[in-house]
Amino acid sequence: MTTLTLVKKTSFTVASLATTILLSICTPARAFMFGTSGIQFDRDTTINFTFDQSRGSYQSSLWVAKSLPANSGYNNVSRLFYETKASDKGSANDWKGTFGNAVTSDNGSINQTFTFLQDQIYALLLWSDTGSGKPFEQYVSTSTFMNSSLWFAADSKFRRSDCLATGCQQAVLGDFNLNYDAKNNPFSKANSGKSPEQFQAVTLAQLTQGTKISFDDGGGVGDVDFQQFSLSAELVPEPITLFGTILGFGALAAARGKKKHPQSEK
Repeated sequence: MTTLTLVKKTSFTVASLATTILLSICTPARAFMFGTSGIQFDRDTTINFTFDQSRGSYQSSLWVAKSLPANSGYNNVSRLFYETKASDKGSANDWKGTFGNAVTSDNGSINQTFTFLQDQIYALLLWSDTGSGKPFEQYVSTSTFMNSSLWFAADSKFRRSDCLATGCQQAVLGDFNLNYDAKNNPFSKANSGKSPEQFQAVTLAQLTQGTKISFDDGGGVGDVDFQQFSLSAELVPEPITLFGTILGFGALAAARGKKKHPQSEK
């Protein structure tokens, strides 16, 4: 597994980062996070991920990464999806990749589940081979911290010296639109003027209904269109909740049955 290690540039920077992480854990309102500040739940929570499509000439893989003690780095813990080749058919449709052709998963399913452990901080990492043959040559993350110059990939030659997008945001989450038909099409144009900053996190209600996630792989500075790797995420209901729902439907059906067939008086 590849570990991301924090580069300790100054004590002020490290202290600020540690404070931010500490507040995200200790503040009740932040017990749930699913966005560019991190992924964290106040109980073990299973999420179902469904692949949509990939674009661009990089060959990529998407991983769930877990933070190490004292926030000293991140470890890849589960590979969700990966490309076996750059695209379905060369440069056609802007190097489009679909599941079952250019993209697959370890078990061959387009749906992948992962259980996020209580109070643990996670992020999604999109690793890319930009043409060197090294699968961990470059990464972008749902975490804006990890997209900044504060981080580097210990087992690769890649170093991020500058953020490639405003605020180091390389992923969008929520109900957004992507325009695959026009090159260099601003993300905001496809979203009625809304900027990527308005798609930095989702609520628990959104995650329950299902939400979209899409990455920009950093392939072109100034061309941050978030089209390079897209998927959806949905909360998997807890068994007791699902059982309670079934019981509720059963009770409702029984009540309706009694109304339709009243017992005759003896």
